[in-house]
Amino acid sequence: MKRTLQTLLIALISVLKTHAQSPQFSQFYANPIYANPALAGDAGTPRFIANYRNQWASLGNAFQTAAFSFDTYAEDQEIGLGVQALHDQRGSALKSDQLSVQVSKMVFLDGQKEFRLIGGLQSAWTLNHWNGDNLTYVSQFLGSPDPLSGMSIQQNRITLSAGGLLEFVPKDEDYASYWVSTAWHNIGVNDNISIEHQRLNLQLGSKIPIGIPSFFGNNLGSDLDRESALNLGLQVRKQGSSRQLDAGFNIILSPLILGVWYRGMVWGETRRDALIGTAGWAYGNMLFQASYDLPVSSLGGDTGAFEISIWYGMDALFRFAGKKANNRNSRKCLRY
Repeated sequence: MKRTLQTLLIALISVLKTHAQSPQFSQFYANPIYANPALAGDAGTPRFIANYRNQWASLGNAFQTAAFSFDTYAEDQEIGLGVQALHDQRGSALKSDQLSVQVSKMVFLDGQKEFRLIGGLQSAWTLNHWNGDNLTYVSQFLGSPDPLSGMSIQQNRITLSAGGLLEFVPKDEDYASYWVSTAWHNIGVNDNISIEHQRLNLQLGSKIPIGIPSFFGNNLGSDLDRESALNLGLQVRKQGSSRQLDAGFNIILSPLILGVWYRGMVWGETRRDALIGTAGWAYGNMLFQASYDLPVSSLGGDTGAFEISIWYGMDALFRFAGKKANNRNSRKCLRY
């Protein structure tokens, strides 16, 4: 228990020094508009998403992040719209609330409409709140009050974010699709946010169709109206001196999703973080996915995290057909 409390204290001190760091999700692919505003509307139908993360769950509710979003796609204008509310709690002293809106625009780069370029913008209002009531300060043991003890400090920020996505989605679903995206977050508007506080991320991915095993049906899959694919993904994220790599895969044998991911660095100064196992259910207009972070860092097993993601689409999210079916169906897929 003593070791756990010491670890928590070290983490809280680190958080105070890096309070500008943005929250992270192991299932970054399940919270698309948080990663890149260009992904607003990528389901091609009105969609609700809820994400919840409990970091270091063995210590109670010390670090929690929750996000709720809605996005939709205006087919005739090829424009995506989104809105998201996010709450991040870091111990009893620090919390952050954010409300953001996103807009994206898609253009086709070829006559077959297989190469697509999507740009996106985000505007966000963030309230950071510091409450020192429940903390004990060294100065108190020395007989003098600390200026931060008992104080409540709030900071409001308005920021912009921009992102882009280039993807190849073939008309023939038997061929693999590919994409690359990048986003630049926390561009200050009413407050001068230095480049050290801005967040940059790059994502690469591929969706490779695979045959459905015979115990799921007749080994054809087309008449089962199911996804069956190997989804590979990589994300590189940088904010200030913090660098992070996420890489792994999800196997979709609809309605099942199983995956393994790694978070940490593989070049420069090695900084291992976690192995992440995922399991989920995706069919029709519903997705439920859960994951657990198994620590592989020097902090030990008390630093694991549990995460869940839930999607609900007003129309089918997977294997959809309808008006302009080829265009809309190509947007309705699990990217990872």
